[in-house]
Amino acid sequence: MEVFKVCLVIIRKQKKEGKINFLKFDTNNDYLNSYSDSTTIVLSNGKEIKKYLKNFEKSIIYIWSPKCKSRFCYSLNLLQEICSQKGIELFVVAEYYDSKYMSKNYKISHLIIGIDTQYYKTNLTSKYLSKFIKDLIDEVDDTTFKEIYNAKFFSFRNGKFEKSFDSIEDIK
Repeated sequence: MEVFKVCLVIIRKQKKEGKINFLKFDTNNDYLNSYSDSTTIVLSNGKEIKKYLKNFEKSIIYIWSPKCKSRFCYSLNLLQEICSQKGIELFVVAEYYDSKYMSKNYKISHLIIGIDTQYYKTNLTSKYLSKFIKDLIDEVDDTTFKEIYNAKFFSFRNGKFEKSFDSIEDIK
């Protein structure tokens, strides 16, 4: 509970300082497309995002870990460039909140999505991320889910989950 309180304090402070704006996703408003300011974060859950993806023939969700340095962590600008060249809509979901990285302006087509921790009733990253992904790819069985939920990329066609992968080379 302490970590959650600290996160709320950080978010409130950031709101006051004007570094990051947080909006709750609303299916009546197209927040993900209506702002070009990538320092605005849209809070949502996997079910709402899955419904929204039905608006796009080809889309990819990238689970972004802002501080990640592994070979499977990529520049958001590079990912956007690759996806744009291939006619794929890129949606970036922040695995966790980090004001330093989230307050930067990225050249991405859609606002960064923050996982709504209040919706999932937990502040533990592993729990809310798992629940978010489960909601996003709800058509897979539990065994398949356990095999794929640690992936960085989730590919969709007209809102239907196709596959998960980790490497930028698999973007098709």
